[in-house]
Order: sequence, then structure tokens, then C-alpha cells
Amino acid sequence: MPGLIIAAVRDLDPPAGGAEMSLTALLKGVSEPGPLSDANVLYVPCQQSPNVDPAILQQAWRIIAFQSDDRGEATALTENSEIKRHAFPLPIEDVWSGIAWRRRSKSGQPHIKTQRRHLKRANNKFANILRKAIKKEAEEAIRSGLPVIGVTQLHWSAGAATVFQELNIPYLVFVRDELQFIQPELYRSSLENAAAVCCAGEGLGLQVSSTFSVKAVRNVRLPVDFAGRFGTIDSIEIIRAAGLANRANNNDLTTPRIAIVGVTPEKGYRFYQELLPHLANVWPEARIDVYGGGMYAESLQEYDNVSWHGHTSVEDVFSKCDVHLLTVESTGSWGRVINEAGLFGVPSVSVNIGSQPEAVGDGGMIVSADASLDDWVLALRSTYERKTELGEIAQRHAGIVDHRSSIAAFRSVIKEFSEGI
Repeated sequence: MPGLIIAAVRDLDPPAGGAEMSLTALLKGVSEPGPLSDANVLYVPCQQSPNVDPAILQQAWRIIAFQSDDRGEATALTENSEIKRHAFPLPIEDVWSGIAWRRRSKSGQPHIKTQRRHLKRANNKFANILRKAIKKEAEEAIRSGLPVIGVTQLHWSAGAATVFQELNIPYLVFVRDELQFIQPELYRSSLENAAAVCCAGEGLGLQVSSTFSVKAVRNVRLPVDFAGRFGTIDSIEIIRAAGLANRANNNDLTTPRIAIVGVTPEKGYRFYQELLPHLANVWPEARIDVYGGGMYAESLQEYDNVSWHGHTSVEDVFSKCDVHLLTVESTGSWGRVINEAGLFGVPSVSVNIGSQPEAVGDGGMIVSADASLDDWVLALRSTYERKTELGEIAQRHAGIVDHRSSIAAFRSVIKEFSEGI
């Protein structure tokens, strides 16, 4: 019989963002037989998986997920999958989260003390519900001699970790963003008592281990199903060619087009307020296209060299731009959009924080976190001038986050740290 994975999170499906979709992809992946990462199977984006010797396939895991029902019913993300989903009537927001948002700082971050109060209450409530819900399932599996391992991430991971510790269930925590660094004391125990902390990229793992005394860190990159999202490489190239042809028809092909996808306080909001007007002065020919919803992205259209487009499909974004720009303030969680850009032959410019250098690879340029605005402009101009060469490299490098490789890595980590294996 297969082992048991207990996933305890605030959100899984419906997803609140990319972190939930990534975890779902990993859980669905290990719910089927597959190889470990040391099998060194070569996966190429948008191509069929190579034949794998059945003798090296690992057994599928049984998956049970516990989460809030506050976002509604499950979607196609987990429907008809092997994930058994349990949703509790536990609100995601409360009066304190609302106050934390209204009292946010000038940088846009929620008021830290009020946010902590909200998160403490939410994690305690989740732990109380979870404690009763998983005890029977876990004990039955353990009595049967089956391996059991917990998985959690993000806002309610402290409550989940408390219950896993009480039941002596080894567990993995995924660090996906800056949350644990903003509220270190709230999440310290959950991280430092985990069997391992999983991070997308060695760079983010180093940030975690330099802040917390964790037992182990493991690299599980983001799982991106390029074929499922975009089809074949031929389809992608057709989309890209159509976008460039449209620009040519509008006499825009020689205009440097730089794309920014998603703007938040952590993803460069204050930095862009300095860079964009400076860019207009020293490189007036360049145009900045900002994509994504929210007040931060929308506010950047005040600059004369910026056009804000709101929510836009990845295909539309990267079929029409020359260079992709992404930066972060402090936490270097892997920029998935960097590799999506790369798949379309678009190079990226990013910052040397956390895992961003790994995401970019040689398919773009990395700028020091303490670099001047002129250094950023130079990197953008140099990348634009080499956009064809770097774009080809970026396309090859996109395979670093192929979902099949990431699932194999996750499967290896589960095997390493679960009991009874």
C-alpha cells in the first residue's frame, strides 16, 4: 500500500496564487508512480517524456489535503485527481487582517504587529480543527506500518506544524515568499522543527538557513507544465511570430519594449518609482509595458514611458516584448515568469537576490542589489542589444523548471524524510 501525505494549508484549491498551484502540481505528481531525481531523466519542455524503466519507478503516494473552504468549491485543478480534499468552515480574513491592510506602511506592506495578531489567531484556529481531523488518519497509517509525512506552506503553516509535531509526524515546509522573513518569530518553530524546508532554488535556501536554524534545506524548483499551458514549441513560435508581426505592422518593431509582470511592495514597487523616470531621461526610446492587476501596477502608468495593460495572458505579454524585467526587495523566491518569458525567447534582467540568478541563468543579465540606476539601465540596454542571442539561451534554460523534473525532486525529498522508508 502507498504511504500517506497529509497536506495542511490555508489554500490549495481554489488557489490564491502560484504557490498553491505549484504545490498542487507536486502533490498530483507524486500521487502517480514515477522516478526519483537521481534517475537523471532528461525532460525537455513541450516534448513527451522519455521512456523510463518501470523497475525504477517509485510507488504512488496517497494524498489527503486539509484547507479552508472560504474560497469556494474545488476547481478543475484538483477535481478528478487522486487528492482527497477536506475543507473546513474557517474564514481566511478577520478584523485584524483588515486593520493590518488599512494601516499598511508607505511601502505597501501590511502593518506588522496587527498582521501578527491576525496570523496568530488564524493559526491557532487551524491547529484546533486540524488536530481532530488528521489524528485518526495518521494513526491508522502508522499502525499499518505505512510512511506518513506532512506538507505545509505559507500563512497557516505554523498551525499545521504544531499539529504535526504533536503527532510526531515528520513534515516539510515550503517557503514561497517573504512571509516567514517578515514574521520570523511566528514561523520560527515551524521551520526549525521541520524535517526539511523546501525552497525553489539554492539561493532562497541559503536565505532561509542564514535566518533560521533549520535541520535541512532541499531544492524543489517550481513545477511548470509548459506543454499543458502553451502546447508545442511550434505553437509558441507561431504566437511569438504573430506578436512581432503585429508590432511591425504598427511600425513599433524598432522600439525597445520592456515588460514588467506583476508589481507588489516586495516585487519592486518602490524601486520602479525611481527607475522608470530615470529610464525615461537616459533612454527615452524605451517603452515599459506593465501587466497585472492591483493598485501598485496601475499606479506606474503615471510615468510617460509606461503603459499599463492590467491582467494579460502570458502569451500576449511575451509575444510582443523584447526584454523582461523583474526585481525583488529582499526575498529571492524563484521568479516563474522569468522562465515563461524564456520559453518565448525573451531574455530577463533581474537582481542577485535569492534564487533569481538561478532562474535567469545565462538567458539574461543579473544586477547587484546595491547597483545604481545607471547600472540597471546598462543591463537593460545590453540585454536588448543581445536579445536574440540571449533569448535563445533563455528558451533552452526554461527547462530548469519543467514540472516532471520538479516532481521527481519532490518525490526524492519525501522518500528521504518520511518514516518507515
